[in-house]
Amino acid sequence: MNKWKRYTLRGLGLIGIILVPLMIWISQATSTSHEVITSTLGQKSDLLALVSSFDSDGGVANSSRVVLKTIKSANWVAPLSGLVNLNHPKAQEAALEDHNEKIQVYAYHLQHPKYGDFLVDTGVSKQFVEEPKSFGVPGWIEPELGIDKMDILTSTDDFTASLNSPLKGVFLSHLHLDHISGLPAIAKDVPLYIGKNESKEKYFLFAATRGIVDTLLNGRPALQEWTSQYVDVFNDGSVFAIHSPGHTAGSTAYLVNTVEGPVLLVGDASHTAWGWNNEVEPGEFSTDQKESQRSLNILIELVKKHPSIKVKLGHQDL
Repeated sequence: MNKWKRYTLRGLGLIGIILVPLMIWISQATSTSHEVITSTLGQKSDLLALVSSFDSDGGVANSSRVVLKTIKSANWVAPLSGLVNLNHPKAQEAALEDHNEKIQVYAYHLQHPKYGDFLVDTGVSKQFVEEPKSFGVPGWIEPELGIDKMDILTSTDDFTASLNSPLKGVFLSHLHLDHISGLPAIAKDVPLYIGKNESKEKYFLFAATRGIVDTLLNGRPALQEWTSQYVDVFNDGSVFAIHSPGHTAGSTAYLVNTVEGPVLLVGDASHTAWGWNNEVEPGEFSTDQKESQRSLNILIELVKKHPSIKVKLGHQDL
């Protein structure tokens, strides 16, 4: 064997020694390494209790109904191929083509008459958009995340400053960055709640974002995890967490019985109006598209059976 072959084989061996452990590490990446505990809030429930909470013959007491406000935190754009499964037969029949779709980033303010102020998701903070590197965003990945394309409408900083009392908690639909980018504007002692298995799922792209998520969560209490398909959040029928996996393993929708009637906060079980109206699940941004379709079908069926429910999607208005 000549020396060039020896050098080539030796080089390939060294590359293998480096790449194999790296690939194993990437494949085992989770969304965060932050501590997670079982939620101390809420109790296990079921679909019957959820439906009964807004039934016309009874339902949750008026004294427990929530004032809900939608916060349009930022205008944004994202590839349609991530927002909608373009391989779905309905998408192909409609001849949808990939492009940058106009979307928005939302948060929702829940004002419970007894338990105080909560958010569902966090909106966008000024600090995260203006100084992403200080929150662990490497320069090489910043353009891929599209942070520079976020046009803030109502920052989380400004909204939280307008509250008359401090936040009591944040209910997260999932741990993707566009749903936790308001955390820099939220006090570090505020409890955070996530869906079942959200922090345990292994997915290769988490290797690129876990450091950012961990930085945003640094110094905060352990994440509190819902552990059931349906959770009665305040034990009074006012808010239900609905485990809706597929976009991520712990993706969670929230049914809120407001003073104006029931509202379903879908989260990223459906990003877009077209996806919801055509019953087509999200695309490449999801970790499990088959499960995503199943969860979307469950939520759509709930609304079909109970048309009094108003729907709020992940990133567009209906």
